[in-house]
Amino acid sequence: MPDWSLEQESGGRCVIKHHATPRFSAQWVSGKTDLAGIDGQCWSDLGSGDGTDSLHIFGFQWRDPTPDALAFERLMQEAAQVIDEWITGQL
Repeated sequence: MPDWSLEQESGGRCVIKHHATPRFSAQWVSGKTDLAGIDGQCWSDLGSGDGTDSLHIFGFQWRDPTPDALAFERLMQEAAQVIDEWITGQL
């Protein structure tokens, strides 16, 4: 998906970027994660519900206006799919 890119930076920080409108970058983590240190907006997909395959996207940096709630949810679902495919490719 050319509209998306993923990077794993030093220290293990993972970043997803959306290059089409609405453009943004955000950090993400997967698995059982302590969310207490995450400030601001955080979108989560709980996966199977046991926490081992949950996904959290946070720290949004918007380059375009933030989409409305429905468009944001669709965008996050797409981002989750891109991240899942990336994780699968790393295995």
